[in-house]
Amino acid sequence: MKRIGLSLAAIAAALVALVLIVPSLAPESALREALTRQLVALTGRPVRIDGPVRLSWAPLPTLLVEKVTIPGPDGMPPLLVSDKLQGELNLTPLLIGRLEVSSLMLKRARIGLTTTKTHDHSWDFKTGVLADAANGHFEKAMPISALRLVDSTIQYADAGGQSTTVSIEDATLAWSGLTDAMSASGIINWRDRNAEVSVAIAEPASLISGGKSDMRARIKGEMLNLTTSGTVDGDGRLQGQVTANGASLRETLRWLGLPLPDGHSLAAFEVQSPVTVDPTGISLDDVQLTLDGNEAEGSLLIQLAGERPKVSGTLAADTIDLSAYSSEVQLSRGMPRQWRDDRINIKSLMVSDLDVRISAGETVIDKIKLGRTAATISSHDGVFEFALGEAAAYGGTLKGNVTLKSTGNAVEFTATGNFDSVEMGKSLPDFFGFHHLEGTGEGTIEINGTGASVAELSRSLEGRADIKVGNGALVGIDLADLMQKIEKRPLSARFESGYGGRTTFDTAQASFKITGGLAKTTDCRLDNGSLSVTLAGQSNIALRSLDMAGMANWSDGDGASPFRLPFRVSGGWDVPVVEPDTEALIRRSGAAAPLLRSFAKPGQDVTQDSVTSVPASSAQAQ
Repeated sequence: MKRIGLSLAAIAAALVALVLIVPSLAPESALREALTRQLVALTGRPVRIDGPVRLSWAPLPTLLVEKVTIPGPDGMPPLLVSDKLQGELNLTPLLIGRLEVSSLMLKRARIGLTTTKTHDHSWDFKTGVLADAANGHFEKAMPISALRLVDSTIQYADAGGQSTTVSIEDATLAWSGLTDAMSASGIINWRDRNAEVSVAIAEPASLISGGKSDMRARIKGEMLNLTTSGTVDGDGRLQGQVTANGASLRETLRWLGLPLPDGHSLAAFEVQSPVTVDPTGISLDDVQLTLDGNEAEGSLLIQLAGERPKVSGTLAADTIDLSAYSSEVQLSRGMPRQWRDDRINIKSLMVSDLDVRISAGETVIDKIKLGRTAATISSHDGVFEFALGEAAAYGGTLKGNVTLKSTGNAVEFTATGNFDSVEMGKSLPDFFGFHHLEGTGEGTIEINGTGASVAELSRSLEGRADIKVGNGALVGIDLADLMQKIEKRPLSARFESGYGGRTTFDTAQASFKITGGLAKTTDCRLDNGSLSVTLAGQSNIALRSLDMAGMANWSDGDGASPFRLPFRVSGGWDVPVVEPDTEALIRRSGAAAPLLRSFAKPGQDVTQDSVTSVPASSAQAQ
């Protein structure tokens, strides 16, 4: 025990002597030379120290240095500029009077990683241990085994002049020997968001010399949680697995630099896939994607080599629920509904080039339910296009194409579509909230327009639409019943009939020509044998209103007593008003006709209907 005590006392005495003697034996010039020697041995670059250098003993022997610079290659910015540097000294060499730094801590350091158009890099070394490793020589020991960065930045600038900066709150890189593994971990801040980052590379020396190495990496942050593992080579190509998730894909993409507008969709997401990463882009060969509660699988390719990123691929899902997106693509709002007057912004649709094909066994959008669906979303050269290849819907099929093109402050809009064998009584309420038509329908539509908002665009629409409906009904009015009552009591029947009932028909069809936001028709008719109806007039698309006049022709079972009733359709799309022509009712009343005749202009025939002449047989029946 006594010997142990004496040994400890001797060690303590030696340390005290070291503290007293070494400072006098190691002037500032020797300290500078020791640090410079090791940094040059590592990088092969001349090192400049512009500030003071001193030795501290608490808590461990440490070099304290200010203003350290490691230059870049000729013509490039410095590789490293650090306001403060602390170098922890090895104790064993120190006991024999030799100064060796085992690890460095840099405070307020700026690391500049630069690439030139001639493919030179600021981190290319011609001499030194790192250069030896790049050339496949691993015999030399690492001059410094660990590096810690505190309150520092790393800035990367590419050959095109684009740059990005990562702030390092506190991060440590450990690499004790060229043939050993390397690890790095710490807290970084990029674009005002913090993240914990860790990387482990099994064979860093092989990687530096152009070979391959296994690696693992993890990011855990406010915007993104990501883990990846696989094999990486010296050209920056990674093959492995990736898992990523976050609370909001919209916010994550914004963080990555894509200018997306505000919105409630593109929320929680998760991606799992084999991955290949190289300088040209990212390939997800067997991706499992979850977004806004939807699950899909397929393959995606994200190309980064061009001026803009490009995303292409295919995704398939059993069910896709797009209800989360409906509020953002609504064309009208309020009650009574009006077209949106806020500016159409398709820049968010053009943040990258797209060519993505999507298929689903079922697609849901609020009340709308479609069966098997195939669609393509694409954008390029300022043009966004949505193509619905085919969708099973309401007993029939839908096909269509919508194109948006940015032109100055406005948007050019083009849409084509057709539907076949669709149940109108179910589809119209779900798509448009219109409950007044039933039957099996088919039709085509072709429209185009230009405007800064949906409201402005609606005033410029041009095109045409053709619709046919079979075995259907007008819901909300029974024209046959109303006409029978009017025939008996022309003036009072209008008020007794009110609204309600159904007008069934065998066939109905309409053709509209759309000009300047007005959809005009001279060919709208329906027929059920005893009742036939023709309609002409227009619908103001901008005002969402109707102004049409019609003629209903009804006859009894033997067709012997035909009766004709003029009527008008007016009001808004949401609640259209269908009512008999008032003047025509008065003309049909024997008691009221003389009163109307007293207000007539000279030579005016008040016995004739306002829309079309009443047949002689009908006039005689009055």
